[in-house]
Amino acid sequence: MSRWIGGLMVALLATACGVPLDSAPETIAVDLGDASELDLPVGDDLAPVTFFLVEDGGLVPVTHELPLPISVESVTSFLVEGIDPTGNGPGLRTSIPTGTRVLGVERDGAVAEVDLSRDFAAVGGEEELLAVAQVVLTLTELDGVRAVAFELAGVATDVPLPDGALSNDPVAADDYRSLIGG
Repeated sequence: MSRWIGGLMVALLATACGVPLDSAPETIAVDLGDASELDLPVGDDLAPVTFFLVEDGGLVPVTHELPLPISVESVTSFLVEGIDPTGNGPGLRTSIPTGTRVLGVERDGAVAEVDLSRDFAAVGGEEELLAVAQVVLTLTELDGVRAVAFELAGVATDVPLPDGALSNDPVAADDYRSLIGG
């Protein structure tokens, strides 16, 4: 009986609000205008880019599609500030510290010069090594980028290498390949 009363109340409220009750769904046409006027990347306006994330203490490649044109700047920004590692599967994460911002990215020939906020230095040890390796391995996947030089807030900085040494020179993918695959 209460189900019947509940249904009656819904019908009365819908009628009282001017919502007609139809016996079947009705198709409503909506004019969205010319879809080409929308500034949304679709289909051919996206390109796959390989990023490196942390899994079980090593790095693994994952692919994301980014809007064209792909640039060192757009890839760096997405890796540092925009990537959601939880959307890539269980166990994947980033070692790049939360709050890190990209202050600038320039190309000097085959070297990407990356200037990050000081938040990037908030971790040390293995996490710092993995964070640096994420940036280097990701950027050197791009055509023409062979090495990465790091700055923190505009000041050149040393970065760790897997053997425990520090480098103030640009570093290349070969320096961090031993970290791929855990």
